[in-house]
Amino acid sequence: MPFHRIPPLLLLLLLQLPRFAAGTHAQTITGTVKAADSGEVLPGANIYWLGTTQGTSADMNGAFTIESPAQWPASLVASFVGYKPDTLKLMQAPAAAMTFKLRWAAAIGPFEVVERTQGTQLSTRSINATEQIGQKELKRAACCDLSESFETNATVDVNYSDAVSGTKTIRMLGLDGKYAQMSLENIPFVRGLSTSSGLTLIPGTWIKDINLSKGAGTAVNGPNAMTGQIDLCLLNPLDEPPLFVNLYGNSQGRMEANVHAAQRTGANSANLLLVHGNWFDRAMDQNSDGLLDMPRTKRVNVMNRWMHLGERKSGQFTVRAVHDERVGGQDAMHAADNGHAHHGMGLYRIDVLNRMLDGIAKHGWVFKGDASKSIGLIASGRWHESNSTYGLRSYAGEQRSAYASAVYQQLLRDGNDQVKAGLSFQYDDYDERFASLRHDAPTDTLQYLDLGRTERMPGAFAEHTLKRERLTVVSGLRFDANDRFGNVLSPRVHAKYDVNPLTVLRASIGHGFRTANPLVENAAVMASSRYIALEGTLGMERAWNFGASALRKFKWLDRKWAIGIDAYHTRFTQQVIADMDRDPLTLALYMLDGQSFANSVLTDVQVDLSRAFQLKLSHRWYEVRSTYDGRLLERPFTPSHRGLIDLAFTSPAEHWRFDINLNLFGEGRLPGTRPNPTEELRFPERSPAFATLHAQLTYSTGALEIYLGGENLTSTLQQQQVIAPDDPYGPYFDASLIWGPTNKAMLYGGLRYSIKRNTKQP
Repeated sequence: MPFHRIPPLLLLLLLQLPRFAAGTHAQTITGTVKAADSGEVLPGANIYWLGTTQGTSADMNGAFTIESPAQWPASLVASFVGYKPDTLKLMQAPAAAMTFKLRWAAAIGPFEVVERTQGTQLSTRSINATEQIGQKELKRAACCDLSESFETNATVDVNYSDAVSGTKTIRMLGLDGKYAQMSLENIPFVRGLSTSSGLTLIPGTWIKDINLSKGAGTAVNGPNAMTGQIDLCLLNPLDEPPLFVNLYGNSQGRMEANVHAAQRTGANSANLLLVHGNWFDRAMDQNSDGLLDMPRTKRVNVMNRWMHLGERKSGQFTVRAVHDERVGGQDAMHAADNGHAHHGMGLYRIDVLNRMLDGIAKHGWVFKGDASKSIGLIASGRWHESNSTYGLRSYAGEQRSAYASAVYQQLLRDGNDQVKAGLSFQYDDYDERFASLRHDAPTDTLQYLDLGRTERMPGAFAEHTLKRERLTVVSGLRFDANDRFGNVLSPRVHAKYDVNPLTVLRASIGHGFRTANPLVENAAVMASSRYIALEGTLGMERAWNFGASALRKFKWLDRKWAIGIDAYHTRFTQQVIADMDRDPLTLALYMLDGQSFANSVLTDVQVDLSRAFQLKLSHRWYEVRSTYDGRLLERPFTPSHRGLIDLAFTSPAEHWRFDINLNLFGEGRLPGTRPNPTEELRFPERSPAFATLHAQLTYSTGALEIYLGGENLTSTLQQQQVIAPDDPYGPYFDASLIWGPTNKAMLYGGLRYSIKRNTKQP
């Protein structure tokens, strides 16, 4: 990007970084410790950061001064002999002096403070419009893997990619999930060959929180966040119980097990072993088209995670191994009964194999004598083998990737401002081969594609955070040098204005880019006979994202409310177009020549109807269009409207929980199939509006939780899922035109059991 096109505000802020850095010093936090009943000061009270050796004592006036911790959030504790200690969890340094009010220990008996929070938190603190999906929300769905964790969320749309593979895909701000950066604790994670199936290969029980940040991502976290970032926070070994077991089964015959084992390896370190198994071996054909709705599946997923958190140094190492097998296709008994044509080639069979090994290492430390400065180092590597066969079509892929980054950060101006800068390096080596033999009378059509490539991309980035009373501005700039596609300059600016502590306004603008993997990202075409027409050289995809949002939390009619509205516009300057409209027998891949954009407006309302009932209402509007062969058309499979009605109940003692949610989908455009010769080989031009209903009941007692639930309880079904299902080797076969549910009502149940850690103190 030419230097003269950088926004003036961003350029001005970047030029000021050296001046701001010149006046830095360690940040301190001040306050007073008093008795809650009398208001008297408590001289000599102890004040310290929980989990560290960093502390101080109050003076004769009960006043204290303590340096800020190595990282936020952090918990500050005040204690005094004869009084109950008080703990305050701080997300960032307070703007004013603090006051602790301690209660006399002898005046009260044992008690427990319970904080009941929403499963999904709309943050007023983050610079981006962010939703945090916690474990409470993740437990509300049968989230055996990550692709099933968004059923109660309006920001992320979930659907099956085709009618036969069982793979689920997501969309964010109206665009495919590939345009959202999917990271693991801010490290690029679901990418490359795992773009289409990676969500299925991450068990939901491994996740502590999911942070959904909408709009362009920050410069530090990478270049690929065009529509937002989905950041996964794994379970912390230091917080986990010695043993956790989750067993799951459903009415379709699927069974899963998750076992977590945590062990302390020192005062500030621990190890966590995570084991996941999935088994499904049932021939299920609910729409009687002769093709299995779900493939038979065997999956083993193992992760080991070690972590050390010291006062000045922290480190962690994570390694994961995955083996995933799926077998599907035609049901032998049904195909024989209906005389399906095979052209002498036997039953249509689907075989999918994924094998993956990856590792992540992180190390960070705070400068000695200056807690305002720190350095973080990150390294990760991955090997992924993905092979699939769909009848006479085969794909073989292998990915070898490595990533490294170093980030320096420093607080400025008494901790109000901050600067981050660093270097990154991404290496990718892909082997990708596709072969297809389509049976056409009187001839056969053979196609072979080799899309292997190697990319090296070093990068540098800088980011400055400016805080002035109610205004926060984060401006950043990335420069990445891709040895295959050239240099890219990516400016990004985020601004937040706090109207008051419970009302915030946000705005953002940023440029993002990514390298496409067209075969993997259009894996649904494997489940068809479409000819893949690769036209010209496919380059990078680049887009600008503009967004604004408002969030207001308040109390009205003696109820707590939260209302959020956000609007985003994503405009592509370069894009790989996957054109299914040129011909129902072809998938054309070419670079964008014309306009391509997505508009998205989301309205969210959350209200506590009572202490027991919480209601969430959401509506999302999309306008997503791209240019296909000179025609500006709606992107297929993207309904213009989506709604969510969600009701949650929690009993006073939290022994019982009941959740029910209704997902509403409007109609959307489908790829054109009118050129096919007969009506049986055609789909309608638009998909109908539909709704799905999910519910779950959970009983919790001590270490045991038992849950029962159901998905798609209305049995909403896309009845016609496949074109020419009786002739899978013929030219018209197509199982990729999926707009709605492919399975009827499903009931499930399971249990969660954990052995609590012994936390008795002398």
